[in-house]
Amino acid sequence: MAKPSKEELRYRLHCRIVDMVGSAIQVLVPWGSAVAIAYFVYLSLRSLVGHYTFADIGLSFLGDFKISEGLAYIFGTGGVVYGVKQKKLRERNIERTAGRIKDYETAIDPNRTSSRLTPQGRTRPEDKKR
Repeated sequence: MAKPSKEELRYRLHCRIVDMVGSAIQVLVPWGSAVAIAYFVYLSLRSLVGHYTFADIGLSFLGDFKISEGLAYIFGTGGVVYGVKQKKLRERNIERTAGRIKDYETAIDPNRTSSRLTPQGRTRPEDKKR
């Protein structure tokens, strides 16, 4: 095995330094952001100490809020968002593959009639009125 040249060693060192700096940035940005957000929340709450404001009403509401209720709201909202995204994904997939399936069915039976669904696989609006 040949001994690497000075230029190659310098290049490897430079690449390793760039890699280490990138890794450090990748860790520091999210954690630094979290610390900054926590600090700004702390400053906001500190400025409200001793003052009766709408924030006091909001904090008393949050004080009565149970963790289990919060988790229920989070999971419920997450489930609804997941369902809506899955519906849109399914409709895009139907729209993408519908033409190909129609071509296959027509090749097998040229007299076949269409279901007359929309390209996303939904019932046509004029059919819903009946």
